[in-house]
Amino acid sequence: MSELERRLVGFRKIRTGGEATVYRALLDGQTPVAFKWYLEEKKVDPAKVELYISHAFEGTSRLYGAGEWQGKPYFVSEYIRGTSSAELAPIPPKRAVQMIRTLCATLSKMSEAGVLHGDLGPDNVMIDADGNPVLIDFGIQGLGTPKFSAPERFEGSAPTVKSEIFSLGALLYYWIAGEPLFAGDTFCSIEQAVFHVDSYDESMLLHGRGKLAAEELRAFQNLWHGTLRRNPDERFEDFEEFDECLEIAESELSRNHFAGEREKEALWKDSLNLSIRERETQIDQSPEEPFFSDSPKTTKTVTKSTETKFPTGKFLLGGAVFLFVTILLVFIFFFRTSSPDVENVGKSMLENSRALQSGNDAESLQQDSVATVRGIMTDVETLSTDAQ
Repeated sequence: MSELERRLVGFRKIRTGGEATVYRALLDGQTPVAFKWYLEEKKVDPAKVELYISHAFEGTSRLYGAGEWQGKPYFVSEYIRGTSSAELAPIPPKRAVQMIRTLCATLSKMSEAGVLHGDLGPDNVMIDADGNPVLIDFGIQGLGTPKFSAPERFEGSAPTVKSEIFSLGALLYYWIAGEPLFAGDTFCSIEQAVFHVDSYDESMLLHGRGKLAAEELRAFQNLWHGTLRRNPDERFEDFEEFDECLEIAESELSRNHFAGEREKEALWKDSLNLSIRERETQIDQSPEEPFFSDSPKTTKTVTKSTETKFPTGKFLLGGAVFLFVTILLVFIFFFRTSSPDVENVGKSMLENSRALQSGNDAESLQQDSVATVRGIMTDVETLSTDAQ
């Protein structure tokens, strides 16, 4: 067990997803941390992990450490008191644009340090109590989340600034629509949808679903054209160019007060606060679970301890058996030696009973009853004497 593993206690499950189980744990018994343990073997980039540990990028959940348990990787990172952005969609359009701008600033600083996230999606963005997005989950190599991955990622390309910009466009659509742009139940169907992205009219799709008013469509048109493109060269050049376009869209949305905008924003904030409270309550009520423990050894130790604590149990059982056998032998011996006399007593009782039944008057019945009792007592005395 590593030093980091020894410092972690108080595991309480947050959720179990398709690829990992996430816990809230306590570092050194007091600092809440997020502990994510993958259910399958995953490739981890050690260089990324070391970089995330040594750098605290603003807008990200700081990584404290990583390792392997039972052949599967885990990550220990800063615990964000918030909720997944996937739980809050649909999000008011203006708020969604503002949050994408925050992510752009974060990803820009990361790219300057030579790292990219590589798995941008609603499940990997937490929203804190102030409504700010926070990036989580770093260092895992692979495609990323298919419904939010750029076409070139399906072809095996590594993450780039261009692919991250594509994922941000897909994420913006999801936040406004409340559902992914690229639908599909299988990997192949999702891949085909992503490769045909140029045929989509995202603004009209959102308008048709009632997520964007007609007056809002123009604010988003350039955003889709600079992000959701099949050819990386047709996307924004970098995060700074993307942010400039986002700023224009935010300004336009702010300048025009659309119907019901304030009500939608207020309802969304209420939903955020309620979601956070429910999440924290659920975690607090979940039972503590052991981790980094060897279950077979623990069971063996408990069993051995129980046997040592109560050593007299075997002696008590043996004494009870011995006492039972002794009583049984005495009873058999007594019964065999006394059985003839018992038979005589029985015969005497039977004869006297018949005498009672043959009586004709009350006096005779009374005398016979006395005689019967005396006869029985005599027989009993005789039996007692013989037994002695």
